[in-house]
Amino acid sequence: MTRTSLIRSIKIIASAFAALLIIAFAVWRSLDYARGPKVTISLPTNGAEITAKYVTVKGRVERANDLLINGKEINVDEHGNFSDNIVVFPGINVITVTAKDQFGRSVKDQLTLIGNDGSSSTSLTN
Repeated sequence: MTRTSLIRSIKIIASAFAALLIIAFAVWRSLDYARGPKVTISLPTNGAEITAKYVTVKGRVERANDLLINGKEINVDEHGNFSDNIVVFPGINVITVTAKDQFGRSVKDQLTLIGNDGSSSTSLTN
């Protein structure tokens, strides 16, 4: 093997390796879009008993363009965090959080809260 052919082989191998790295990076970055949106509700906890008239629902959304809480559009900050005040009625309250991505895929997460205004005892039995 001559010196010229060795240099040519090294250039071809280096170019193929660089192309492989670029393709691997593109696939890795594309996996986020393939996974679709994700919603995580951090506060309040599911099944919590709420004695106030309002509760602040907080959470984080990933890979979503639109966020709805009970059908109302909610603003999301640059880190994906959201927060909204919800009216709590006496009894069982179901809060639905829906996230939609740029491809039209959506995911829903539901939160069930027990509203207790203090005038009557509300209990949850299994």
